Amino acid sequence: MTVTQKGVTSDWLATELDGNHRPSRENAIVAVSQTLVDGAVVSLNASGHVQVFGGAVDEKAAGVFVGEVATGAGATGKGVIVARTAKIVAEKLTWKSGLAGAKQTAALADLAALHITTVRSA
Repeated sequence: MTVTQKGVTSDWLATELDGNHRPSRENAIVAVSQTLVDGAVVSLNASGHVQVFGGAVDEKAAGVFVGEVATGAGATGKGVIVARTAKIVAEKLTWKSGLAGAKQTAALADLAALHITTVRSA
């Protein structure tokens, strides 16, 4: 039997704002046909729904997904993202398969503009 350890939020989230209702986080609507995992870098589509960050020319990273959700064709879902003022461990984030390093760097810059900054892995 093979046991695979799932990542947890504490692997990639070093610190966030303290206070009532976790002020670094926002509730979000997950776009159709998405599979989001804990620590996935996300962007917003034209409808303002969360989707996996894909690195398109005009796409901006909007946060990091907390938890897991999968949506089907034609169905949205509910989720939570870290949307502001936090420290993250970049090496532990989850990226879209095949996303180039330059696109990841651009996404991290987008997150830094939201005061979501990186710290080194322990």
